[in-house]
Amino acid sequence: IRRLSKERKVAMSDRQPDLEKRTEAFFSAITLGDWQAAADQIHPEAVAIQNIVGKETDARELLQSMRGMVESLDSLRYENVRRVVGNDAVVEQHDVCMTRKDGLEVRLDVCIILGFDPAGIIIRIDEYLDSAAAARLLVGGDSNRA
Repeated sequence: IRRLSKERKVAMSDRQPDLEKRTEAFFSAITLGDWQAAADQIHPEAVAIQNIVGKETDARELLQSMRGMVESLDSLRYENVRRVVGNDAVVEQHDVCMTRKDGLEVRLDVCIILGFDPAGIIIRIDEYLDSAAAARLLVGGDSNRA
């Protein structure tokens, strides 16, 4: 195990609360439908990958497609948030609770890894979710977890 110098440990611990706040602000902006605030936290050249797609894409394009999905819903909220903050990344697990306009409720277990540059801007988004549960948003069906 590599030992970090005292200065490096301080630098890491000082940065973690900032990334915690940035992550909270990012997901809050999405929940509130403040898409510009969410986009402003993503670097213009940031990449994203979702396990259900399997290839890298532009992170801001992913946010735009998410906007279309969220705006088609009656409600969206995050529950059961668990977060691990590192020096340049945050791993967040949460339940995305959505209600379609027809009243169908869908809950997705999601894990997202946000990578940050030294300025605290998101440069990478990796999202992992249950594709069967996500399909219920499109085709309907049981609202229980898969």
